[in-house]
Amino acid sequence: MFTEVSRASFKQEADRLRLPYRDLNIEPPGYDDEAMSLYLIEQLVCYVIELEGQVIGGAVVTLTGQDYGRIDRIFIHPYRQGKGIGKQALQSIEKLHPTVRIWELETSTAQPNNVAFYRAAGYQSVFESDEEVCFVKRVQQRTDYMVLRYEERSITGAQAYGVDASRVSITNSNVSELQASNCNFTKSQFRNINFRETEFDDLNLSGSQYRFVTMYESGRPTTFFHTNLTNTIFENCRLDGVRIEDSSIDGLTIDGVNVKDLLEHHRKETGGMKRYE
Repeated sequence: MFTEVSRASFKQEADRLRLPYRDLNIEPPGYDDEAMSLYLIEQLVCYVIELEGQVIGGAVVTLTGQDYGRIDRIFIHPYRQGKGIGKQALQSIEKLHPTVRIWELETSTAQPNNVAFYRAAGYQSVFESDEEVCFVKRVQQRTDYMVLRYEERSITGAQAYGVDASRVSITNSNVSELQASNCNFTKSQFRNINFRETEFDDLNLSGSQYRFVTMYESGRPTTFFHTNLTNTIFENCRLDGVRIEDSSIDGLTIDGVNVKDLLEHHRKETGGMKRYE
């Protein structure tokens, strides 16, 4: 039901506006995909909004540390909109996370009603473009714990050596052109991150997982050189246009078919006798 209501809500708005481009605030990635819903439920904080025993909406929240929260998406079934349910849902989310001091969210400029709604709910716009408005809401919360906070300050060009930065939480920050070497990132989480044109060299990624990751955009392919992908699993992935050249393919299968055997058969059928050792 979570996916079904999400699909009804976002698709109805997209159909109503009929924009000449895809607005990710109106059609967020995977809003109609069961696999994406399962990922959100497993990895983030998701809420189901019910009324009279029926699922009529939902919300997805990202929490970073104890102080920062992001409303990734919130939706109400079209038949139930305009009844104050969204406002109650936002208020309930805040109450459920009493340590969060800064909430953020985004909405499309093509949705003036949403812009007005969030402003009425206490959110202040901190950035506006032709396509989106970014909001922040600061909540005065009592904190009974000690934690170092670095908020809205610049440390551009800073250098660190021998620093214990374990369990550090970073959100809504510019970390472009970061240089990190000989560091331990074990069990770290990188979510909703822009890694365009980033280099990953001499890394140990054993045991890592990649979910809903884009490796091709605007003609910029991702390349792997001298990379060990032994026993890697690709499941429910888009591999259109993938090229594998001059690589070991022992045990490589596609839908249970051994690729080496398949290539050997192809070579024989076409007159070529190249063997893959």
